[in-house]
Amino acid sequence: MASLTGVLTRNWSLKLSAFAVALLLWFAVRAEAPSRQELFGIPVEVVLADPGWVVVDGPTPATVILRMAGPSRELLGVTADRPAVVVPIDEVTAADTTVPLQNAWVRYGDRPGVVVEGIEPSAVTVALEPLEGRILPAAVRVRGELPLQWALAAPPQAFPEGVRVSGPAGRLAGLDSARLLPVDLAGVNGPGRIPVAVDTAGLGGLVIRPAAVELELPVEERVERVVSGIPVVLPPEGWDDGDAFPPRVELRPASASAIVRGARSVVDRTDPTLFSLVVRITPGELPPPGSEAEFPIALAGLPPLLGGEADRPVVTLRNLGAGSGP
Repeated sequence: MASLTGVLTRNWSLKLSAFAVALLLWFAVRAEAPSRQELFGIPVEVVLADPGWVVVDGPTPATVILRMAGPSRELLGVTADRPAVVVPIDEVTAADTTVPLQNAWVRYGDRPGVVVEGIEPSAVTVALEPLEGRILPAAVRVRGELPLQWALAAPPQAFPEGVRVSGPAGRLAGLDSARLLPVDLAGVNGPGRIPVAVDTAGLGGLVIRPAAVELELPVEERVERVVSGIPVVLPPEGWDDGDAFPPRVELRPASASAIVRGARSVVDRTDPTLFSLVVRITPGELPPPGSEAEFPIALAGLPPLLGGEADRPVVTLRNLGAGSGP
């Protein structure tokens, strides 16, 4: 009688091969067997084709649960591919739109035998707003100082002067200009135009065209001019307390000179008769009648883009007594 060991070891390779084939057949049957699976956290995407509207919020909820059926092997592939629900909106009829979800909107690739049995929840809500476009003036911003040899002959100007900003009507309602990134004047080395981008901080979700403009810097040679015979005067305001009139005073000197500086063309066309040297004094600082004191003066009447100061720091003011009125 053959031993038990002999029975077990006889034709062992043939028996092992048969076992492997049986195992493969079992796995193949299992892989092709129909199965069902729930996939959680599947994203919902909205594709809006209506050019007059824009999505401002949603979809809500942003993810859904898919119930799918098909061969086990294919369902495993769907899980690896991470499907999505793509919601097409061709025409908008209301700002807040509830869209029933359709199984045909699930994108999961080419998986033979796989079908979508259901979506939970069955609908999503999308918040939309009308799409508007407005031309906003470009707001120029500068910082720093020009090099000493240069001065501005006119304010910097953007070309084009406005940019078109498009987006939800609610976002555009609070905008009155499109700010440009600040330009450092210290880096300017002469007249010309430089490209400057629109500052998009806080403008997320809006479309800006053009995204940059050209900024013209009308820079000229800086010059200085001495203007003589400028009258010294009291401040025009602050003296009327209901009864009193401006005091009678003597100002020495009655006129003085000032230095005016800026772009050559601006200095040359400035009318010096518009200048005055204003005494820096308040009614409470007025010396007693018959006495005098020194007070600082400041150049007034300068047009924009010009600078300057008096050629002397103070004048003498003598109080001659109470003023007289009509």
